[in-house]
Amino acid sequence: MFGRLLMGLVRLLCAVTGIGSLLVGLGFLRETYVFLRTATRRVGEVIAIIEDDHDSSYPVVRFQLPDGESVELGIRVGSMTCRVGQRVEVLYDPQQPQSARIRNFWELWFPAIGFMGFGVLFLGMAGAGIFGG
Repeated sequence: MFGRLLMGLVRLLCAVTGIGSLLVGLGFLRETYVFLRTATRRVGEVIAIIEDDHDSSYPVVRFQLPDGESVELGIRVGSMTCRVGQRVEVLYDPQQPQSARIRNFWELWFPAIGFMGFGVLFLGMAGAGIFGG
């Protein structure tokens, strides 16, 4: 009796976690879609590579706005290898150029794919009764 109740609670927890993850993933998907529809494109240049305390590195990119103002920022990208001097396509919101992103599949889509993948996994575990019974 207790084991059956526990398995039911685990399945419920998996279902709730799955639904929550899917909703977060859909939120990221929507945010990325809206960003891409409104973003302005510019070509930027990697001017430095910063290494952090966690053995990770990320590029510092400089690009120019249409008014000639230069913007420099460190952009953390998922799995993109950059080198100093490399030209990269930068996407930014004209209202917030400091929140620019490098046009890279993982940079743009990984949060949505990751959360939605976990959501499907947890919903599958809940629905399939993977925990027995």
